[in-house]
Amino acid sequence: MLLTFYTFINNKLVFASIMKQSKIAILAIIVIIPLISVILWSNENTTNLETSEDELQVYVSFYPLYETTQAVIGQKADVKILTPPNIDPHDFDPSIKVIQEMKTADLIVLNGGGFESWISNMELDSDQLLDSSNGISFLKTEAVDHHEEHDEHDEHAKEDEHDDDSHTEEFYEEVASVIEEFEHGHMTEIQSVEAIEEILHEHEGDGHGHGIGVIEDIEHLLHEIEDGHIEGSHGLEEIHHLVSGEDVHDEHAKEDEHDEHDEHDEHDEHDEHGVASDPHIWLNPNLVKIQVKNIAERLSEIDPENSKSYNENALQYIEKLELLDLQIREELSSCSKKDFITFHNAFSYFSDEYGLTQHTITKGVHDHSATPTAKSIEDVIDLAKELNLSVIFAEDTSDIRISQVIADEIGADVLILSPVATEDVENKNYFERMQQNASNLKKALCN
Repeated sequence: MLLTFYTFINNKLVFASIMKQSKIAILAIIVIIPLISVILWSNENTTNLETSEDELQVYVSFYPLYETTQAVIGQKADVKILTPPNIDPHDFDPSIKVIQEMKTADLIVLNGGGFESWISNMELDSDQLLDSSNGISFLKTEAVDHHEEHDEHDEHAKEDEHDDDSHTEEFYEEVASVIEEFEHGHMTEIQSVEAIEEILHEHEGDGHGHGIGVIEDIEHLLHEIEDGHIEGSHGLEEIHHLVSGEDVHDEHAKEDEHDEHDEHDEHDEHDEHGVASDPHIWLNPNLVKIQVKNIAERLSEIDPENSKSYNENALQYIEKLELLDLQIREELSSCSKKDFITFHNAFSYFSDEYGLTQHTITKGVHDHSATPTAKSIEDVIDLAKELNLSVIFAEDTSDIRISQVIADEIGADVLILSPVATEDVENKNYFERMQQNASNLKKALCN
């Protein structure tokens, strides 16, 4: 009996020990293993963040350079476009927010040829900038005859500018009034933000004169408040400073002074030289090849570890450009006509490359949005009749109605000849749009 008792006790102790070990094992499964997983997950995410931070920050001035630069970079980084999709690059003027982003960039790729006139006002490191046109000789073109194109609109322009300034000042006063109410405790933070958003909505489409950049900054600050990235009181204080501080008025004074200076310089340049550089090099595939090489070379300098990849990508893209060149030549080879009429002077490089003659409704390389005079339209109609044209071209960034008036007068059709300066609404890439241009030119020239 005694032996049996001891055996029983010993078995109980063994069982208890086993149960204790089992509980520890279960505890390890429930607590320790998930803890290890969390630690591993944290390490993995930390690594990803570090990788993201190490990624090159590359910006381009407008859409065509985006496709080119992204093709060269490949998967190494995402390229960002400075010009918003709803803004024509000729009209782009960077906001304070965009300027701040540019200062953090590893590389900013420019077209050159005076296309990015705004870059001269930026305080950027020269090492950040790449003029992709290095090695390209720009064509010179007649400057716009302002006496012919603009004199009749000067008075209206001044009136519109005055109206814009009035709307701007009214907008500033309304926003400042809201924030003063907030500062005096008469409105809550939420009420103030909502009130300013309502003011923005009410003044949408007014033009706002010189204040468009300030308005974009206000919108940015409101988003930052709503997203919780900055305190509401701090954001409202910043907005108050924008609309009522000395900086705003100083900015207006500087802009007015700058405008006067630019007008004077432009007038002198036109009087003395009567020429301007044509920046539309991207419409000639063979000139784009030079841009590609320049981009690959600079990327290899700032990121030598991936130099091989950049150069290989560049060669592949150049092969696609060479194929595009052959396709365009094949498309136009059977055409007997060489003259065509488009909206503004964007296709000189294209015309020179493929043996065509460009005529335009408006003059100058930058005045794509200018409204031609009645005399200019009459002259174009006479020219179209003389050349026996069956097609008048419009652009996807201009008012098609002007081209339609001319076409109706001579019994012609209207087709699109795209400058390929902005993103396509149908998501067609550079090659597809250039091929479409060639196809439409064939319809016009081979009849």
